[in-house]
Amino acid sequence: MNLAPSDRPARICDVLSVAVAWLSLPLSVAVAGDIEVESVHWGFDGRAVAPAFNPLTVIVFNPGGGDLAGELELQRLRNGYWPVGLPIRQPVFVSPATRRPVRFYPYVVGEFDDWRLSWISSDGTRRELDTGGLRMRIGEPANVLLQPSSQLTGSGGRLRELDESWFPPVSTATTGLGGVFLDHSPRWDVPRRRTFLEWLGRGGTLHVLKGPDGRPVEFGAELKVLNGTGVLTRVGAGRVIRQPFGVAEIPDPLPLPSETKQPTVTGIRPLRFGVELLVPLDDQGIFSKLRSMTRPSRNWVLIYICCVIYMVVLFPGGFVYGQGGRDFRAVLRMLGVTVASFSLIFYLVGRREDAARLTIRTVTVARHLTGGDLEYQQWVEAAATRGGEYRFTHQGRARLYSTAQNFEKLVGRIQHGQDASLTAEVAPHSSSTFLVHGRLPGEGIGLTPIEVEITGGQLQSLVLATGEGFPETVDRASVMVGGHRFPLVYRDGRLQFDRAAGVRAPSSFRRKRKPALSIDPELDQRREVAEVFDEIFENLVLRSLGFVDRVKAAHFSLPPDRIRVFVYAPSTERLAVQVDETADQLGRVLHSWDLQVAVSQ
Repeated sequence: MNLAPSDRPARICDVLSVAVAWLSLPLSVAVAGDIEVESVHWGFDGRAVAPAFNPLTVIVFNPGGGDLAGELELQRLRNGYWPVGLPIRQPVFVSPATRRPVRFYPYVVGEFDDWRLSWISSDGTRRELDTGGLRMRIGEPANVLLQPSSQLTGSGGRLRELDESWFPPVSTATTGLGGVFLDHSPRWDVPRRRTFLEWLGRGGTLHVLKGPDGRPVEFGAELKVLNGTGVLTRVGAGRVIRQPFGVAEIPDPLPLPSETKQPTVTGIRPLRFGVELLVPLDDQGIFSKLRSMTRPSRNWVLIYICCVIYMVVLFPGGFVYGQGGRDFRAVLRMLGVTVASFSLIFYLVGRREDAARLTIRTVTVARHLTGGDLEYQQWVEAAATRGGEYRFTHQGRARLYSTAQNFEKLVGRIQHGQDASLTAEVAPHSSSTFLVHGRLPGEGIGLTPIEVEITGGQLQSLVLATGEGFPETVDRASVMVGGHRFPLVYRDGRLQFDRAAGVRAPSSFRRKRKPALSIDPELDQRREVAEVFDEIFENLVLRSLGFVDRVKAAHFSLPPDRIRVFVYAPSTERLAVQVDETADQLGRVLHSWDLQVAVSQ
């Protein structure tokens, strides 16, 4: 077909338009089919608890016509843009035109945390997602009303409703949950039932309301232990309270069963927390103490002498050697030999001669639960003599990892789930710190009260029989009654309160510090292992109570019918860090037990 000259430009434009549209079609489809973030939900009530592992639920949507497979990566930021720590990655598969929740369990350090979410497709392409909802608020442990997804109405009154299917199957992620309200028996799988009972037995509070039909709620299967005959039922360290009203009648304030008022302690003076006020209780304070045990040992006096000689040889030595018409090439050879020789000297003198490739120091807070499990949180410092990628893991289940870093970005990744681990690249002669929160089934050690006498809040006598697996060596032991601690001694397989020995503050905090040797900065900061472990004891006691604030800790008090026993002992093989390298490992564990006792008025 022949076109008139005047029609040719228009025709050419039409052809080009069709071509552009055709070429852009695949790109448009790709963009339209990319993953989208619909909403972000922090914690249990929209807020996070710090410092602790918190659940984070991200609802993603696939608007395209094909399957989407890849990974979501969650990265902690400092000041809104600076990456710190290690990212958490979760594999994701989303069918076309469907949405699904993706759950992370990040460790929230404080209110200044920011987060970034990225999508890594199956071909390795990375794209940062628009998630303004990642900005979080810090709050106290939440009280929530659990409801099936089909009954979420937002009519929970002063309580925040939570889809019961979102309850985490990981017990170590429930620190931010304070109380739960239920007016029905939730339809959970076995992992969630187990997690709920573990949360309750650790000290949670369950409010059982009247059902929608006005009748009392009855629980079945593993949850039968929640069925009580009275208003208040104890489950481990937790409480089940049966309320005489339904969801629509929840009052404010909430009525709670009365408990015996805590009596005033008189007579013998109990132990006080002897930690210095300026010593931080946060994770960085603990990591700092661990690092002080693995600092390298070098002959700094010899290094300083070599530095002075090196500088003198270069100048004025090089200048003097070049006088008298000496060939400049001879001077260059002299300087080259000097640099090479002193480089070798500095390498030989400054290198770290450790037998093990890895030196690992740990401190652990371990809580022995009523059901026979052991829940632990461990702080780890791993110092490497040779650089490389190291994969760290532990025994047990429900393990969650974090670097708890405030400033430094690391290379590696964190994986949660069945094969939870932390992988990090450690530079030569440096170290990496991290923490882990996990649970060891069946590893709990029992304590049996033989003799207990508490009168007027004053501990008169206490004898506890120790169970199988109790530590052979005990560094320290004490018992908390109300808001006060009393020392215990380990003798003949029993823990006993020795009233005749008196009660006094730990001597370790009165110890005079050694004078600093300014000639050796590393020697000034390097500490004896036993001294540091002894010093960190009080820190661990406070962290086991859930505090990083001394003011709040000073007002903490146990119920009158409960005591808490602390035993500080060397670490065990079951709590050791698992790593595919020969490692020199050493650590301490603060064991704790909650026991119910009868109180004399």
